[in-house]
Amino acid sequence: MVASLIVCGHATSPRPAAGADPGPATPGPATPGPATPGPTIPGPTIPGPATSPHHQPDTPSLDIFVTDTHVMPPAWFLDRIRLLLHQGRAGEAHQLAREAIGLYPHSAELRLGAGFAAMRSGQCQSVERHLMALHGLRLTPALQSRFDLLAAACTGPWRQHVVLGASFGYRPSLVDRKRDVVIRLQPGSRLHGLCVRLAPLCDANRPLVSRGKPDSGVDLWLDMAVRHLYRAGGAWNFDFETLLFQRRPRRPGFAGQGMILRLAARSQRMGRRQFHITAETGLSRFQQGRSELTISQTHQRAAIGMSLAHSRRLGSYFGASRLGVTSRWLDLARTRYDYRLDALLAQNLSLSLGGGYERSRRTRRGMIPGSRTREMSIGLRWTGRFIAINLHHDRRHERFVGRLPFLAAPHQAHTRLTRLDLMTGDRLGWLNLKVVTSFEYWKISTPDPYRLPSRRTLMFRVSREFFSDPANR
Repeated sequence: MVASLIVCGHATSPRPAAGADPGPATPGPATPGPATPGPTIPGPTIPGPATSPHHQPDTPSLDIFVTDTHVMPPAWFLDRIRLLLHQGRAGEAHQLAREAIGLYPHSAELRLGAGFAAMRSGQCQSVERHLMALHGLRLTPALQSRFDLLAAACTGPWRQHVVLGASFGYRPSLVDRKRDVVIRLQPGSRLHGLCVRLAPLCDANRPLVSRGKPDSGVDLWLDMAVRHLYRAGGAWNFDFETLLFQRRPRRPGFAGQGMILRLAARSQRMGRRQFHITAETGLSRFQQGRSELTISQTHQRAAIGMSLAHSRRLGSYFGASRLGVTSRWLDLARTRYDYRLDALLAQNLSLSLGGGYERSRRTRRGMIPGSRTREMSIGLRWTGRFIAINLHHDRRHERFVGRLPFLAAPHQAHTRLTRLDLMTGDRLGWLNLKVVTSFEYWKISTPDPYRLPSRRTLMFRVSREFFSDPANR
């Protein structure tokens, strides 16, 4: 049925809404500020109302009555909602938006348009319902900016929530090292030369054997994250996070605990680019098999990154980070550079190709020398309605710049890691519950006798989010 439109040209000049721009409406992200304009929804340019009550506008006010809206596309509703808001008729705009949502319930643009109309009419409870309908959906950067601006207008820019989690599974070694170690001194190593000089006390041709206690068992980690999110719809979003964790494995002597403070900032997408900044610090204590042998350490980490969108299905990420770890046994300084290429192969299937370079050095004399590491990785992710599957493979080549005491020359290590994650999908986001099952196979080739040659682990993680609201995105 062709829709009939009745245009009442004899209507009086409309008044602009409080804070509205009487000029033409322009598409694009909303701009935060004390004056809150109508929703910024893409559509044709609409002339604004006249600024003087005695001046007849070039385009008269439109009072639109439609006998059948079922034939109208979403863009038609978006255009009319914006026009009504510019005319100061927020109640009518909200009524029309609710009718449009009944026809197109999965349109994120209509949901945001209805939210802006409800906000302009003073119905913040209706705004929350519209935001709740978008909770868990993936929005474009422009729509996400409007989402944040709309949420901040009714509830303020700050959001808080708490995440409680638990991870458990079996590990062949709770400290990732061999229980029984056999060391053979290579001629030319420091220990070999020492044994030659102390021949009556030491036999350089006889291997050194160390027997340890069993260290396998069920591992259990408990964590709580308190997050404060700043979402004002501006150029940057900020996350302040406090993470507390405890390690309580079933085997005694391997407990641990710690705390991490983290600040993360993410810019809105500027054209094709988006920037990320992270800074964190933390402290931890871990037992190493005996209660009297405990390692206490602190760390600081800073990272910057940039996401670059090449097209709708292809994007890149460039990152750099700096990590410093200080303890009684070791002072570590590590610099890392990352690159990742993400491609959307199908609607639910994505591919990631990555590479990295890592440089580590020890600022204090210790057992482990510094190293240079190259890394290559590939990942596949499939996302369904209720579950998601992530397959990841990583290869590392580490070249040490110093010698271990029992080796005659610097050594190298080749590591392979394959990981399979099975997790709940976005459709179950309304439960605020995340369940992840992870299987990992790790293998290393190295002359270091303390390292496990391989390990297989199966871990389960369950996390639950509390005190969340629709604006926590």
